[in-house]
Amino acid sequence: MAGRKKGEATQLQIEVSTEEEWEKLLQKEGLVVIDVYSGWCGPCVGMLGNLKKLKLEIGGELLHMATAKADEIETLTRFRNKSEPTWMFVAGGQMVNLMFGANAPRLCRMILDELAKETAVLNGEGERMTIPFNELTPEEKIRKEEEERRRLEAQAAEEEATAAKLNALRLLSLARRDVDPLHLVLLPPHVVTAGPETGAWLELTTALTEAGALILEEHQVELEPETASAALELGAEGSEARREWSIALQSGPCVALLLGTLLETTEQGVTLAELLRELIGPPIPLEAPPESLSHKYRDGDHIPGLWAPSEPEKRTSAVALLFPELQEADGGAAPVEVAVALFEAERQQEILSGLQGVAEKILAVALRQVGGHEETVLLGAENAEGRLMGERLVVAMRTDGEERAEAFELLTPLYVSPDPVMGVRDFQLLFPATDKKDDEETDAEEAKDKQEPLVEE
Repeated sequence: MAGRKKGEATQLQIEVSTEEEWEKLLQKEGLVVIDVYSGWCGPCVGMLGNLKKLKLEIGGELLHMATAKADEIETLTRFRNKSEPTWMFVAGGQMVNLMFGANAPRLCRMILDELAKETAVLNGEGERMTIPFNELTPEEKIRKEEEERRRLEAQAAEEEATAAKLNALRLLSLARRDVDPLHLVLLPPHVVTAGPETGAWLELTTALTEAGALILEEHQVELEPETASAALELGAEGSEARREWSIALQSGPCVALLLGTLLETTEQGVTLAELLRELIGPPIPLEAPPESLSHKYRDGDHIPGLWAPSEPEKRTSAVALLFPELQEADGGAAPVEVAVALFEAERQQEILSGLQGVAEKILAVALRQVGGHEETVLLGAENAEGRLMGERLVVAMRTDGEERAEAFELLTPLYVSPDPVMGVRDFQLLFPATDKKDDEETDAEEAKDKQEPLVEE
């Protein structure tokens, strides 16, 4: 819309801006075509030429042009604060049609159609079909349905993105508390030297991406050869393969990848363990198929292109060596310094986005029902008024020496642990451990059955 050309508008259109003027306009006989506008943008002067031409061609006293400023007219409330041209057709004091936009040919056709209908009504040859001012016209209903469809699509996309972020953080949380379902791959020094854009490194990351697997953590490590060659077993004790492996680990830094998947199987329908076995092969290159990455990118006869533990117990010792921080919260025991925060569940997207910068500190994330008992423990009986109760997003984070968790406080939580001591209490309350001891195997199995599996063990 453009600004108002007042002199021209006065000649062609009746200007209405008050309730009294509006009521007077509705009393006009014939068809009244009203340009409804908001005061901040003005009427649609771009259509004046078309309206003036049409008025001169038709002539007569049954066609009236008007502008109505919606700001102070109650009937026009729903048209306030909008900049799109809005054309209301009124006859007999009632709305008979409505059009949006600046489509001049369409507007002129509608004026001629509605004028013909109203002329027939006044001649006793037709019946006026009106729409109450407080009801939506068919065009408005279509627009409203389309807006609702777009809103639901956007909401669904947001919820999907939120769920993906939440699952990723849940998976990282699982990694920090129980390494069994996760997998790791070690890139030996000769592969690291070649770089991530070539060879075994590139083939591995490409295959993982295509399979929908996640690289949860990636870091460079320099290993003590004696400790590493025992934990990262390759070949029998005292064998030539073990000796060369130990020498290779001294030749430069390695890169360790911690892998996981949000689903029980990859996009190819196999588990992550099966994918890695097929892709990498056995640790000893000469025992691996020629097409495997272990064999294909080997260094000599004994140093594999990629190394991955072949058995669960070997995986556990390898994770302990390469990712020692994952043992901090083993079995649900809280680390020394931790803070727990509670947020409204509907703020998931905002909170998870806000925590991306400190993702490496996140220990646990969950959506859970907080009841009266938990609130009483967190706030004390005298302050438990129900404000923490209900479905909440609960996040635990390492504080690394901070007295208060600043990253949490910037997001205005409903509750945050007041100090590290209370943080340990809150962690144990809201993220209880699952006991896996042999003499309590039944309880552990029941707890496991209640959890939705995030990764394939």
